[in-house]
Amino acid sequence: MGLFSFGRKLEISKGYSLKEIPLFSSFSSSELRIIEKRTRLVEYRRGDTVYEEGKPADAFYVIVSGRFRVFQKTRGTGETKTLTFLYRGDYFGESSILTAQPHSASVEARSDSLLLRLEKEDFVRVLAEIPKLSIHLNRTLGHRLTKMESPARKKQEVKLVALYSTVSSPEESFHVLLDLATNLVHETKSPVVYIDFLPLPGDASEEFHRSARFRVSLSKIDPSRESDLKPNLMETSAGFQYLPIESEKSGEAEKKLSTLFTFLVYRFDYILIRLGREMGDFSFKALKHCDQIYLLLDPTPKGVSEAAHLIHELEKTFSFTRNEIKVILPEQHTQGAYTYYDEKEKALNTKIFQILPSRSEQPDRYHAAMRFVTKELAGTLVGLALGSGAAYGLSHIGVLRVLEKENIPIDVIAGCSMGALVGAFWGAGYNAGELEKIVKSLDKKSAFFKLIGFRDLSLAHHGFFHGRQVTRYLESYLGDRIFQDLKVPVKIVATDVTGSQAVVFETGRVVDALRASISIPGIFRPFRYRNSLLIDGGILDPLPVDVLTKMGVKKIIAVNVLMGPDDRIQKNRIQIEKRRKILEARSHGLLWRYLLAPLMKKLGDRYSSNIFNIIMHTIQFMEYEIAEVSGQEADVLIHPVIHDAHWAEFYRSEKFIQAGEQKTLEQIDEIKRLLVE
Repeated sequence: MGLFSFGRKLEISKGYSLKEIPLFSSFSSSELRIIEKRTRLVEYRRGDTVYEEGKPADAFYVIVSGRFRVFQKTRGTGETKTLTFLYRGDYFGESSILTAQPHSASVEARSDSLLLRLEKEDFVRVLAEIPKLSIHLNRTLGHRLTKMESPARKKQEVKLVALYSTVSSPEESFHVLLDLATNLVHETKSPVVYIDFLPLPGDASEEFHRSARFRVSLSKIDPSRESDLKPNLMETSAGFQYLPIESEKSGEAEKKLSTLFTFLVYRFDYILIRLGREMGDFSFKALKHCDQIYLLLDPTPKGVSEAAHLIHELEKTFSFTRNEIKVILPEQHTQGAYTYYDEKEKALNTKIFQILPSRSEQPDRYHAAMRFVTKELAGTLVGLALGSGAAYGLSHIGVLRVLEKENIPIDVIAGCSMGALVGAFWGAGYNAGELEKIVKSLDKKSAFFKLIGFRDLSLAHHGFFHGRQVTRYLESYLGDRIFQDLKVPVKIVATDVTGSQAVVFETGRVVDALRASISIPGIFRPFRYRNSLLIDGGILDPLPVDVLTKMGVKKIIAVNVLMGPDDRIQKNRIQIEKRRKILEARSHGLLWRYLLAPLMKKLGDRYSSNIFNIIMHTIQFMEYEIAEVSGQEADVLIHPVIHDAHWAEFYRSEKFIQAGEQKTLEQIDEIKRLLVE
């Protein structure tokens, strides 16, 4: 373990920002300075113990990077039982400080990691100086690593989640939460309860209608007594329990909400609550007990305005972070749909978490979207970050081939430049075999004309090529698909020259996003997007692991195809050895050895120093340094490198694909271990 001062320089020196940590995302600049002043950045190596079960609390921790295991030792045997895993943005240690109890579990690093450490005394001072942090922690304290009735049994953090609907009809919200509960049982094998405060829709199954006839009135029972509540919990055919409760406006019922949730927290890992605007203030009082809120949005101006007001109140009054309030918007099939979604985000002043297709009209896409929501809630999303690298990026196809064969689920892809190309095609439904056929059609003679061509030449002061030809080529496969049409969510990274920042595309035409992401400076003209000029995403984010972590992905596989300094030294040695062998094969006389050897070297040097090679090598030198840092944030890093290769060899795809396949196979056991954690 290493310890070094934090200070405000952390953001620059390590590339981290407190604002990007969910717990602090809603803090003001002055509040962030308080945190920065008192915290320290602590480095842990794989296998290091942060603290042990039974020891007194001495600090509060927030995960900046890495993965941690929370476990307990079994008495007598000394064996350990894993309770849960914690990831970037998660925090721990506060329960023991706030309750003045010894740690109930041990925490160890599962990878090389960084933690923010706030000493116990400083933690108490910070709570006094930042009331919203105190409110937030007290709101969630009762749900974290709670004890079962049996003292010998512990369980992982409980998640109390509300679905608040501004949609007028009850059908959509009922089925969304029903499908979420069903999926959670299947995904986690954990106990799940569905608490329903709203009327049942007419198309609900008979088992729900039978239960709803006997709705529980909180004002008439004692929720702390199992004999009062347990008989009303209905075991559904899907494996979760269902509890319909009267929506009452009496003060007595509101007082008993806390007691109800406390009872359920000790018995279930996931507590799902259906609420709506027709419940008035009672709904708001229920929301304040929740850890996370889904807003099922009525897309009308009135519904959006209501949701924006609710988001503001939840942030201001109960210190919910933007990561804890997730907007779900029904899909709209209208011309310029991506502009429509952008307008909704601006009105809400927050990102849309999920666009939901129609359950009746597009059941397959609807259920795929709900699986994504489920896995995000369960913390089991698997993300794939595909890095830039021109022809080296063809190795991504080999990686995907292995993942397909081994049935490794990929829930979301983030890519830039060549990684964005491969990821977008795969997300659109082209499997690895089909991708291989596409790239093999780019032979040495046709590759130039298919991707660039002489008609695409541009005035050099903008870039050597317009990029129109490659756009037409991409459209021949992807057409006018927008991001919502993709079968697997894909995030594409470009660089905004005007604003000096990374731009992440997740709406709009996929081909437009790709054209921006592959705009290699000096080679392709920048892509004009709204009021910005966009260039290659690899300039700022060549391996977009951070895109996945910011959206809550807990398990990340990253593929960096760029050569490092040692790789380039090895490549030069191989080239020198090749020239030597050629000379030896032909050097029957001194003419070859003393005249042609220097000539071959001179020609080789002249070719390697052409403007395109200079541009690409300069960019890739820089990108490798950034990608190396980003790769440390991934759980599994695959680095397929071919020393005897050139960045422009798109017509020699087979060797790149084989390298990607080989390196992935070498790490497939590690990937499988990650999935079951």
